[in-house]
Amino acid sequence: GVHYRREENFKNAENQNQRPDFFLDLPDGKHLILDSKVSLSAYLRYSESEDEHEKAKALKEHLLSIHGHIDGLSKKNYQELPGTNQPDYVMLFVANEPALHLALAEDIELFDKALRKNIVLVSTSTLLATLRTISYIWRQEAQNKNAEEIARQAGLMYDKFRNFTEDLLKLGGQMATAQKTYDAAMNKLSDGKGNLVSRAQKLQDLGAVSSQKSIDNRLLDQSQEDDK
Repeated sequence: GVHYRREENFKNAENQNQRPDFFLDLPDGKHLILDSKVSLSAYLRYSESEDEHEKAKALKEHLLSIHGHIDGLSKKNYQELPGTNQPDYVMLFVANEPALHLALAEDIELFDKALRKNIVLVSTSTLLATLRTISYIWRQEAQNKNAEEIARQAGLMYDKFRNFTEDLLKLGGQMATAQKTYDAAMNKLSDGKGNLVSRAQKLQDLGAVSSQKSIDNRLLDQSQEDDK
């Protein structure tokens, strides 16, 4: 259900139902179709029989069965199913590897005959190699997506960091301005002869202020020193 689907129903151009055995998903929306309905009953008779005449007859039927399935599969034209994006060929899986080897040995043109009809004959070993290749492709796709996501996250982090540094610089400027304003206010408050703190303290000393609270000694010391 993630990288392949089994016996999924499709509608062909004539609105007829088509149900491939396996529908393999590939990156970039591409697909492979795998069919595995080859009958091996004639091959079993060939393998189990000890009579040469019966074996020859079973072998002939085995070849006819494979040819017939190739023809039938070619007519289904799976590669033209709407909504699919796949190569021009369909993989035909023969579950018993010796059965396929026997057929290929008996008819050395069998593979090419199938290929001309857009069918690729595969056995257990060749199918596994194909599936491993597909698995590798998916791993590479995942790694590429991870690299893209890392690059995207790095870009977002860089933008955030740049904005943060701009805010820090702006805050530094604002703090410098605030410090200058503070220094100017303090100069007016306690610096110089006749500063506000010394004048306020004189008023309190003269009894003109009823408050019992005193001005901070740090300001008084500074104002008295600057008032001299």
